[in-house]
Amino acid sequence: MSGDWANKFGYYEMCLREEYHYSSVMIKSDPMTFFYGFCHTNICEANDFNQPDAQEIIKDKLGNSIISKILPINFGSASYIFVDPVTHYPDFRIGAYSTIIIIFILFCLGLMDPYKRLLDSLTNSQTKKPKGIIADFSLIENYNKLIDLKTIDPNLAIFNGVRSIAFMMVVYGHSALLIIQSTYQMELLQALQSQRAIITVDMLYSVDVFFWLGGFFMAFVMCETKRAKALAKNPISIFLVILHRLLRIWPCYILCIMFNSYLLPYLGEGPRWWSAMNYTTCSEGAWRNLLFIDNFFHDWQLCFGWGWYQKLQKMISFLYLTSDIQLFIICLIPMTLYALGYKRVTKYLIICMIISSVIYGIVLCFIYDFLIPAKVTGNKDFYYTYYVNSLARSPPYFFGLFMGMLYREFKQKEQNSFLGLLHEKAKDPKFKLLFQIICYLLGFGIISWLIFGWKQAYIASDPTYWPYWFQHLYCALCRLTFVFGVACLCLPNMIGIYDIFNRKAMNNSFFKFAAKISFACYLIHYMVLLILNYTFYITPTYLTLDVIQLFVGCIVITMIAGVFLTLLVEMPFGTLQVKIIDSITKPKKKQQTLLEQ
Repeated sequence: MSGDWANKFGYYEMCLREEYHYSSVMIKSDPMTFFYGFCHTNICEANDFNQPDAQEIIKDKLGNSIISKILPINFGSASYIFVDPVTHYPDFRIGAYSTIIIIFILFCLGLMDPYKRLLDSLTNSQTKKPKGIIADFSLIENYNKLIDLKTIDPNLAIFNGVRSIAFMMVVYGHSALLIIQSTYQMELLQALQSQRAIITVDMLYSVDVFFWLGGFFMAFVMCETKRAKALAKNPISIFLVILHRLLRIWPCYILCIMFNSYLLPYLGEGPRWWSAMNYTTCSEGAWRNLLFIDNFFHDWQLCFGWGWYQKLQKMISFLYLTSDIQLFIICLIPMTLYALGYKRVTKYLIICMIISSVIYGIVLCFIYDFLIPAKVTGNKDFYYTYYVNSLARSPPYFFGLFMGMLYREFKQKEQNSFLGLLHEKAKDPKFKLLFQIICYLLGFGIISWLIFGWKQAYIASDPTYWPYWFQHLYCALCRLTFVFGVACLCLPNMIGIYDIFNRKAMNNSFFKFAAKISFACYLIHYMVLLILNYTFYITPTYLTLDVIQLFVGCIVITMIAGVFLTLLVEMPFGTLQVKIIDSITKPKKKQQTLLEQ
């Protein structure tokens, strides 16, 4: 009933039914870590195998076995951690009780209005529209807002598809990476040379798409004439802009951290679930995350911290929030200059920011020998030096800021607007068709090459198939190049050229709905993946079908949970934070603020 090979766990339920004892073991040795499950008599428990004498016997047995000759592991120097998966759960402490109480209160607030409406209908009373906090948290009111899928700006219809596809790229990448950690190591070494491994790495571009969108909408909102004048009149209100941003993120973020740390450990079971506990620990506390400074601490003590490949997954999930806030604050400088009337200076400044950040990234890649994406994940300097370094990751954000500024000027019909000139030229049918063809060929061409073009360089036996200098440049420029390709696809729609791709395919009802709940889903999806992946008794295989099954299951469950998080937390607290900011500004002069979005 025990496992018969690395990363196999045997017959877990049968072992327990036969009244035997089941233990799981993690064997850590450079270059790999693998797990094993075995069934044994109830004379011994898992902790007995963690004793020094027992460890020596186990090392000696494994060192003389056939496994030591097949696997590239030194069993003598490896470390062994034995656990009892049946009892390996944290204590149910005050944090768990607090999280349950908060969720219960949120549901009560959300149900107050439906309950009142039900009573009114039963007593034939006139149903009155809710007011105050009951209206803010009303599930009915928020649901009606959520399902209103009217396209506000037809020139940005394609952005719904871009946001939704970027979110699905994140989920697919995490699905594959979780299976990579759990699957059979020997089979994995062969699978890593396949096309599916390359696709997995390409999913990392999703974060850069979100950066580009973040910069775009920041400039689009803050460059609006009335808001710019309000900021110019009262520059101190820039601090309210920061507060507004934080208050929109904190409620959902705090609740998700609490749920992940205090309740998630109790939502799974099985021989593999205990290893998922590494994803729920928060050894240094969540204050670093909540202040968005967790990438300043290079001690690997991350909230939800884990091993190197696990850290790689963590950074895909939560880097976006930290770096987005940091880049948002940095970009308030050019936005303030723009509001003060220095529009041309602001544009030159942003161009300089793009160029200098690109040069900074290139220098890092040459100094630390960062190569093409799939080869760089094994470089331990990459995580803190480049990946979570907000300045190194800033080119897509700054590029989005520049595009958002140009688009706002186009919408306001300012003179000599670059997009306005393109819009006028697009009235000529020949130019319109040519412009569409060029943008789509360029956009799809760039994206396709970045996704598939480096395959031969990755699988080639010669590490210099691409010269090292070219790989350094590729590592530094590929993310900005990818979002440039995405921008090319969006450009026709932005200047008013509508077609079946940007108005239908990329703006369908599913994409519009997914875009509205994307922030909540972004926070939830990884917890769903942990439950789906680690509660299965059978070790997953790194096959395309297994990855797709995990991906589809996660998307469905995440969107259901995301709807509740959006209705109960994001939308109510979004309304409340606007009221809080208004209460601060209204006692002063009744002026237009930057926060009336």
